[in-house]
Parts: sequence; structure tokens; C-alpha cells
Amino acid sequence: MTRIRRIARLVSSGITAFVLLAATGMQANADGWTEGAPMLNGRVMAASALLGDELYVLGGDAIAGPRSDTTIFDLKGNFWRSTSAMPAGVQQAAAAALDGRVYVSGGYKSNKAHPEKSGGPSRSLWIFNPRIGTWVDGASMPAPRVGHGLVAVDDKLYAIGGKGPDAARVTAYDPAENKWSNTGAAIPAPRVEAAYVAVGNRIYVIGGLSASGNAMSRVDIFDVDKGSWSRGPDLPSPRAGHVAVVLGNAIHVLGGEQRDPPKTHGDHYVMDLDGQAGWRKSVALPTPRHGAVAAADDGKLVVAGGSPGAGFYSVFTESDVVEIFSTAK
Repeated sequence: MTRIRRIARLVSSGITAFVLLAATGMQANADGWTEGAPMLNGRVMAASALLGDELYVLGGDAIAGPRSDTTIFDLKGNFWRSTSAMPAGVQQAAAAALDGRVYVSGGYKSNKAHPEKSGGPSRSLWIFNPRIGTWVDGASMPAPRVGHGLVAVDDKLYAIGGKGPDAARVTAYDPAENKWSNTGAAIPAPRVEAAYVAVGNRIYVIGGLSASGNAMSRVDIFDVDKGSWSRGPDLPSPRAGHVAVVLGNAIHVLGGEQRDPPKTHGDHYVMDLDGQAGWRKSVALPTPRHGAVAAADDGKLVVAGGSPGAGFYSVFTESDVVEIFSTAK
């Protein structure tokens, strides 16, 4: 069945032109890539968490303001469904799954007086129990934080990076005690819009935007047990708003943007974790974009949503595109 999706692209004159593109569900796009079922609605700068074989996509930005809806993609069945909305709209929040629950922290909340605008940075922690389909409040973070990562390691969640008071500090949440505490050394190079993955007891912070607004290629690694940082191999080129997943024994980084001049990326870089010799190129993401969400499970990775328009154009060009990469031969 053919569907039509509306995507805004940037043309060389800097004007945004809207074009209609036809696509066929599950059509092969490039070696290793297929197109998955489209999202129920396009979104950019949403939070996401993988719980079992289901990808939760939470909130995100839109012309009408931050979204509160929660949708779930079944990686095995290739279909979407809705579940209970969050307590408020939020964008540039962070999410993670731990012990059968989904956690969402920080971000820009919707503005009650002006719903079309984002409010200030949030300290909120919301917890979703899928068995009963309800959200509850957890302990608020020590300070507001947006554009950060929330990563589960063992029995704790770690908030890293982002923007806000004291955002350079790593803050750990203990669900058993419903309590946050600072842990370890501050991040050596503060940033927002980075990508975060956990490998064992180490959290990789990949790329992002520096305090001066420049895209970074830097990779820093936080050792949860030691509370210390080390350097990883830099990305081949700087980027922000990209996604990263661990698939097999490798880290995959896809997409992203640069701000000056505005450009979105379709690059797909892979770093094998045996030896960490550096990054290599893999088959590019068919639809270049930033602000997407991603997950990996059972030999495949999924990239959903985001925007093909960089910077200012992001909210006007949110996408519902889902693309799936498989390592199966």
C-alpha cells in the first residue's frame, strides 16, 4: 500500500519548500535498510526508551507546542499503538527503561498560558508502569536539565550532560530510595544534544553541541564504578542531534545536524567495541535527519521520526519516517 508523506526540505536559497513524497511500506531503500510502519504522527526532539522489544516514544516538539502523547513501536510486529499520555507536554527530555518501568526526566514543559510555546526547563521525573498504564511522579532532579541523556546501568539511572544549573555534574537516581545524588567527576566537555549509550559499566557521550553552540566530534566515556572519565575515539565529523545504539558488539551512530550552515546528516558510523580502533562508515541512513529516536534489538536497529530540516526549520519539518537496518546476511 502506498502512502503519501509530507516533508519539508531546505533548498539552496534557504527557503523551505514542501514537497510530497510517495513511499511504500517495508520497501528496501538501500543495502541493509528497509522502511518500517510510519509513526502515528511525526515528531522531533522526543525522548525514547526500549522496554523489552517495544520502543516508547515520548513527547517531542511540534508547531502547537511540546507534545504529551506516548506511542509504542513493536520491533517484532512492525506496528505502532498509543498508550497513556504523560502528565504534561515536554520536549528535549530524556528517558530510560529500568526494571519494567519507563522514566522521563527534565526537558522543556509545555507553557500552560501559551500552549504553542515551551515553558522553562523542568526538574520533573515521571515514571510509567505499563502493567497498569499509569504515570506517577518520582523525586524531582536536583536542578532543571534539558537536552541531556538518561542511561540505565545496573540498578540506577544516570542523568548526564544537557543544559541547566550544574548540568556538568553526573546525577544518579536510585529507584529503590526514590532519591537523586551527584556522583563522580563532572563531564570534561559540557554539551547538549549528544548521544548516549551504555556498554557494561561505561556510558559513552558522543558528539553534541558545545556551550558556544558548535557541533562536536568528541567522545567521552564515564566509568560508573570509578566515577571517572576517559576519552574515546572522536567521530569522523562533528554533529549534534544524532542517535546512537549498541547493536551486537558495536556502537552505531546515525544522522545529526550542524547549525552553520544548516545541514542534516545521513552518515552511519560504527565503532567495534573489540579494540576500539576507531569509527568506520556503514550504509548511510536513507533519510538524513536529526532529533530522531532509535533503538536496537534482535540484530536490527530502528530510527524513527526526527526532522530533515536543521536548526530553526526542525519544528516545521517533523517526520513520521521509520527506517530499519539489519545486520543479518
